[in-house]
Amino acid sequence: MEIKAITLGPVVISRNKIDEVTKNHESIHFQQYLETLFVGFLILYLWDWLMGLLKYRDGRSAYFAIRAEREAYQNQHNLNYLKVDRTR
Repeated sequence: MEIKAITLGPVVISRNKIDEVTKNHESIHFQQYLETLFVGFLILYLWDWLMGLLKYRDGRSAYFAIRAEREAYQNQHNLNYLKVDRTR
C-alpha cells in the first residue's frame, strides 16, 4: 500500500503532485472532518483502527476496516460523489 497523501483537517500533505482520484479521496476525508467537527473524525478514525487491529491483528487490514477509509476508497473514482446528497 502506497500512501500518496494524508489529510489533516483542511490541509492535504503529499510529497508529489496528486492525481484527481487521490484529490477526491482526500476531499472526502475533509468532508468527513467537517461532518464530525474535526475532533470527532480523529476519535472515530482512531477507534476504528484500534478495533480493526484487535480484530485482524494486522495494521493493513485494520486500516482498510476504518469507516472513513472505506467510504473514501469506495467513492474515490466518483468525482461527483461530494456533489450529491450522501445521507441517502
